[in-house]
Amino acid sequence: MLRILAATDFSQSSQPVLDYAAKLTQRSGGKMYLLHVVVPGPDCGVGMFSSGDLACPYPAMEAPPMEMPGVLLEQADRTTKEIGANVSDAWGGLDYYAKAEESENVVDCILQFCKRHNITMIAIGNRHHSLLSSILLGSTAEKLIRHAHIPVTVVPCAEE
Repeated sequence: MLRILAATDFSQSSQPVLDYAAKLTQRSGGKMYLLHVVVPGPDCGVGMFSSGDLACPYPAMEAPPMEMPGVLLEQADRTTKEIGANVSDAWGGLDYYAKAEESENVVDCILQFCKRHNITMIAIGNRHHSLLSSILLGSTAEKLIRHAHIPVTVVPCAEE
């Protein structure tokens, strides 16, 4: 049984990743996992939603507003579960699990999640960052491809 992870950053531009993962899940009779990583941010003192290469929004879903300290992860988890329910409904009742976790390292968080849940494949988006930012920072997709011990499928996402 396929256990497919689709990471989500709540952006509208990367719906193709959710659709790709949902289609594979439906065809295989497997289970789809959604993960959102909240990266602690020094700017707000509370944390911020990850952005960049992590994929998987779904229509009408936006990042929850940042409110009081300690509430951000709970809001992100609630939103991730709503996205999971929407994807499941849109694809005829897929079996899914949705979770938000906090980590300073998005790639490590994804890889640890995959280990804990015996994920067999990762679907992630690629936003085609500028050459300079790719050289200086690298991309989450590229880092996952280098470090994952399971297949990583990179799905092109529309630019915002």
